[in-house]
Amino acid sequence: MILSALFLSAVLRSSASPREPVPFRNHLNHESSPYLKQHAKNPIAWYPWGEEALRAAKTQNKPIFLSIGYSTCHWCHVMNAESFSNEEIGALMNANFIAIKVDREERPDVDSTYMAVARKLMSDPGWPLNVILTPEGKPFFAAAYIPKDRLSALLTNLGKTWKEHPEQIASTASMVMQSLAPDNASADIPGPELLKKTYQQFAERFDAINGGFNPPPKLPAAHQLMFLLRYWRRTGEPHALEMVETTLQKMRAGAIWDANRGGFHRYTVDAEWKQPHYEKMLCDQALIAMAYLEAFQATHKPEYAATARAIFTYVLRDLRAPNGTFYAANDSDNRTARDEKILTDWNGLMIAALSQGAAVLDDPSYALAARRAANVLIAKAKLQHSDKQQAVFLDDYTFLTWGLLNLYEATFEVRYLKSAIALERESLTRFRDANGRFYLTASDNLLLRPRETSDGALPSGNSVQLTNLVRLSRITGDAIYETAANDLLRTSAEVTIIPSASAHLISGVDFFLGPSFEIVLAGTDVGTLQRAVFASFVPNKVVLHNGADIARIAPFTAAQRAIRGKPTAYVCTNRLCRLPTGAPERVQALLINPWK
Repeated sequence: MILSALFLSAVLRSSASPREPVPFRNHLNHESSPYLKQHAKNPIAWYPWGEEALRAAKTQNKPIFLSIGYSTCHWCHVMNAESFSNEEIGALMNANFIAIKVDREERPDVDSTYMAVARKLMSDPGWPLNVILTPEGKPFFAAAYIPKDRLSALLTNLGKTWKEHPEQIASTASMVMQSLAPDNASADIPGPELLKKTYQQFAERFDAINGGFNPPPKLPAAHQLMFLLRYWRRTGEPHALEMVETTLQKMRAGAIWDANRGGFHRYTVDAEWKQPHYEKMLCDQALIAMAYLEAFQATHKPEYAATARAIFTYVLRDLRAPNGTFYAANDSDNRTARDEKILTDWNGLMIAALSQGAAVLDDPSYALAARRAANVLIAKAKLQHSDKQQAVFLDDYTFLTWGLLNLYEATFEVRYLKSAIALERESLTRFRDANGRFYLTASDNLLLRPRETSDGALPSGNSVQLTNLVRLSRITGDAIYETAANDLLRTSAEVTIIPSASAHLISGVDFFLGPSFEIVLAGTDVGTLQRAVFASFVPNKVVLHNGADIARIAPFTAAQRAIRGKPTAYVCTNRLCRLPTGAPERVQALLINPWK
């Protein structure tokens, strides 16, 4: 009786003051990624990408549910709140799948690999990207955002199919794998007709009322506008410039521009730029600023320069780290939150933009900010993708090389040009195969070695690589860069089908085809001539200052000296030089029409 009374008393006490439930803990608990931390308390046994997760799938003979996103992604937040935080979904996932979470900003190699898969399996891939794989890692299903009810049915049905008819899923996975085989290299190099085809594809999709390109959702995709500016420069086609100006003006007037803090949100779901998703990414600010700077050079309309300055004000105030590098993003839903990853590729883009701003707007404060960030990155003994991890990717090399080349042209400090050349040389050995293809990774330890020639919200690493190679070819005269550019184009024949999807690469083709300018400034104070060089829109050029050590890098500059000790400009077109001049207005005239 005493034991029974004690037991009853204990039960009553337990009922009266229940213990707090212990929160679910998964394998993301000790991860550094802000995105993975957002999912650490989900009732899903998430793993980070790695050998432990892949081994568990094989050992337990379960398919893999791979979900890829990033910390400031709106629809990632939605799917987390309504599905990944739901206990019913958690139970279904844990019973039937090995679940893996990936931060696309920390693992662009994994993201690129499975985005290539998604393009084969769906019409409009995006993030969150959800891909289901066999235990051996072969994909057979892909989707972006999935509503909770549909996800529940999907997990139930696919779990049952895998247990009862695994051969059906294996057959689908085999077909997907066959579709991912690389195309054969072409013997041909694209010509001017590809530029026209790209322009026509943009013209067909242009929204003449709102700017941008149909259908929504609309991303700024500044590299597309930058191609159209180059096409206008080459052909004089007025509609190309009209598409650029309409888009830039409508964007600046729309809600995609943050009227309170400055900077552009990532995209809008509507055609009129009125319903933005509020994340603000460092990479987008850099590219959009460059588009506005180029539009200013092309039209000399002050509102474009003002917008570029406003973007830089936002970035330097809200996204600059204490050491001078730049944080990744501001969040879409908790808007004061900041993703404080330091990504090398995105920092390279901002260095490129600030350096371009310094040259075009004649503002040395932007060059100083670019220097601070560049000095931190190039001081590292070994390049790495982020401050959180040791891995490194093609985009880190190509975007930083872009930034350093721009920084050299803004400051004429030879150390930045030397660093750009060193990075480019290393990328040629680390990321290129025997046929001349460039891959995102230095090895092939994934399902396939990821390679991107089409652009997304950002230009692909191959797109930027092409322009870097052409620039360095024109600077150094070294045949290694010309050969690598030729090989890159021969092994990228797939871009000729829908070239507008590879706009930045086509901009590189425009530079490759020429004509291009090699401009050498000689003398101790060439600021006035430098301003003249950057006053107008002349994209396909390299600019050198004939100072210390430059003749070792660019031998053709050895004889191009200041005349009578005065600042002198040598304007050359495909290495054919016009008479030297010290007059800024003559420099501008030669860049507009080199044959006069």
